[in-house]
Amino acid sequence: MLKTRININCREVVQTLKPIWRSFGYDEINWTYTPRGKKIFAEIGGLSGEPYYIRCHNIFTTGNGLSVPTKGSTNVCTAVAGETLKLDFSLLDQVFDTFLNNNCKPIVELGFMPDVLSSGPAPKPTYNYSGTNLWAYPPKDYRKWQDLVFRTVQYYVQRYGAEEIRTWYWELWNEPDNPGFFRGSIKDYCKMYDFAVAGAVQALETIKIGGPGLATNPKFLDKFLRHCAGGKNKASGGRGTRLDFISFHAKGTDWPLTGQPFKMPSIDKIITHLHDYNSIVKKYPEFTRLPCLLDECDMAVATNFGMFDFPELEINNSAYFPVFLIRMAKQIWDFCQQTQMPIQLFTTWAFYFEGKRFFEGNRALFTNENICKPVFNAFKLLEKIGEKRLSMRIENSSSGLQSSPQLDGLAALRSDGAITVLLWNFMETPVEASALDATVEVELLNLSFDSVTFTLQHFRIDEKHCNAFSVWKALGSPQDPSTEQVQKIREVEGLNDRDVTTVEADKSTTSIKLELAAQSVSLLIFRKGVGPPTGECE
Repeated sequence: MLKTRININCREVVQTLKPIWRSFGYDEINWTYTPRGKKIFAEIGGLSGEPYYIRCHNIFTTGNGLSVPTKGSTNVCTAVAGETLKLDFSLLDQVFDTFLNNNCKPIVELGFMPDVLSSGPAPKPTYNYSGTNLWAYPPKDYRKWQDLVFRTVQYYVQRYGAEEIRTWYWELWNEPDNPGFFRGSIKDYCKMYDFAVAGAVQALETIKIGGPGLATNPKFLDKFLRHCAGGKNKASGGRGTRLDFISFHAKGTDWPLTGQPFKMPSIDKIITHLHDYNSIVKKYPEFTRLPCLLDECDMAVATNFGMFDFPELEINNSAYFPVFLIRMAKQIWDFCQQTQMPIQLFTTWAFYFEGKRFFEGNRALFTNENICKPVFNAFKLLEKIGEKRLSMRIENSSSGLQSSPQLDGLAALRSDGAITVLLWNFMETPVEASALDATVEVELLNLSFDSVTFTLQHFRIDEKHCNAFSVWKALGSPQDPSTEQVQKIREVEGLNDRDVTTVEADKSTTSIKLELAAQSVSLLIFRKGVGPPTGECE
């Protein structure tokens, strides 16, 4: 049993914790407004009084208006009559209406290319009904592309009002440095961006537009920023292009390969990407203060793979995922404090899947029957921590050593006066040995009062708490669970398991001891007085 002492100085605020976790994304845009999708959005909308930002692929993609894993379509533009685009926003309306009705806002990813505007080669006759790859090409007529962006922004200004649209982010494309998403060059992308900006700003001068939604290539980012800073604007003929934010992605591991050892996720890999991007942005002083969107940030790529493809992807179902995500949030806050890079949010690329087995192991927030997976509870914990980060010192911690569990955490002061302590015991390589469990002593120092009684709430996510996956496995991993089995699983799916005790403070100090199992996270909430507030348990 590992032992660690944690000291928290309750009068030393070291950072403002921006709620960077409030964003989700997914490919399957049409699942937004299915009955299951709408129920999940009701859950997302209930996480916070502040909006979550949602990013979807396939805003403009041509297809049959149905989603399958990693695909979707809206048919916004399916015909051109002379110089006029024929537009139909009926499917996209359902997407944005669902967002706004559930306290969410879009990151509007301007892509992919409608077939009728694509410069791609004419598809050959085929029995493959899943669509073509015309969506991945630049436009054959850039003025028509500009008109598509203009009329899209104009339409939604009329539908929702300019004040609402100003709060959205409008981003050109997804991962144009990845040939799987873009079959053009950096010059093609910059030209597309010039015309997209021209159309968006024509419709709403105060719009927020940016890019490039980078996959991983710093050289591409460098060339894009150089173009925006002073390159020839292909739409206006002038120099430079407006840029309101910079967006990029970071993943903790690469695509898994059949027959090769599975590489476990690495937060260091994510942070290395951020350092690479920051080194490029710093070359352009005019852009260093621009908001940055880390609008895909995940343990791994390939959300459509599950544990039946790679057994290691059980981590998408277990307590591993929420602990990884919370630890990642802390590392990103540390990175922002160290570098002053203004990251506004990171997007968890996860939603739900149709036609999958129970706990398939895809990176998703919910499994069948809309049962909440443990990772969704991570967002509920993060919503409770507060914004004034307090000084924390960890003694005898093995944090950072891959050969031992990583004991780490953060503490914060909430606006209601509560002190929160978020702690985790985590290894990137999964372990099961109970010898890797830890005993932690938490000491609060320099309280603003000499003696008082605290109510202490203890929420936890681990193998035994707030973990629907563990209960499902204990029931025999049923793929067609009975009504009674579903009820048993639902009893533990939410953040509804907590301990409530009282703690005495003496001479401005109080301390408690707790055990942290391997691959677990605990949230302690110290509140002056006796009894939890109404609604604190969810």
